[in-house]
Amino acid sequence: MLGQIQTYNSVKDQNIALNRENSRLRTELHRLKKYVPIKRRSSIIKELDTSVWFSRAAEIVRTSTHTSKNLLIANKGFLDGVIRGSGMLDKGHLAGKVIEVTDHEALVFPVTHKNIEWSVRIGEEGAVGRLVWGGGDLTTANVIDIAKSSLVLPGDKVYTTGFQGVFPSDILVGKVVKVAVTEADDFKTVIVKLGVDYSSIRFVEFLTDKRILKSDSLINSVR
Repeated sequence: MLGQIQTYNSVKDQNIALNRENSRLRTELHRLKKYVPIKRRSSIIKELDTSVWFSRAAEIVRTSTHTSKNLLIANKGFLDGVIRGSGMLDKGHLAGKVIEVTDHEALVFPVTHKNIEWSVRIGEEGAVGRLVWGGGDLTTANVIDIAKSSLVLPGDKVYTTGFQGVFPSDILVGKVVKVAVTEADDFKTVIVKLGVDYSSIRFVEFLTDKRILKSDSLINSVR
């Protein structure tokens, strides 16, 4: 029995090390190439322009997942290149936004926080709406303000628009699982299965717009 426990702990430690290394390697690829494919959709390759975006691997060290205002804390902060407004990815999916930072920690609002919303697009060239979390279920969120006339089908992928400046456009958010229509309303609600598993989120990546970093440095230099 003791041997089985030791073997289990050894495998668990190896999995943690592999996940941490995968996160580090994804961000290292961003640094090594000016343009790095972040996913392939249809025949189009979308790329992350690392002359604009700075990427930093991190680990989630504390989570709150059972309230209407869930929070995450990561072990990277201002001195690591993470700033207020940086976006957070989990395995390439939109995961959250940095709200506050210290020198070596970041406080993150995840998608599963009721006081934050995201600009998203349904499909490659589809309708644009607002992604909001309805509370309760950590696996889904709703896209609202989608015109009833828009064609939306279960299985359609949902992407960021890039309009908010937190993320580049075309970062994967999740996929449509249901479309709800009310006769008395001119809009439909789209239920999206999120690409992030917040019950086990741990190794993440932060994206920071270098233009914001340069602006902040300029402002600080004249204070």
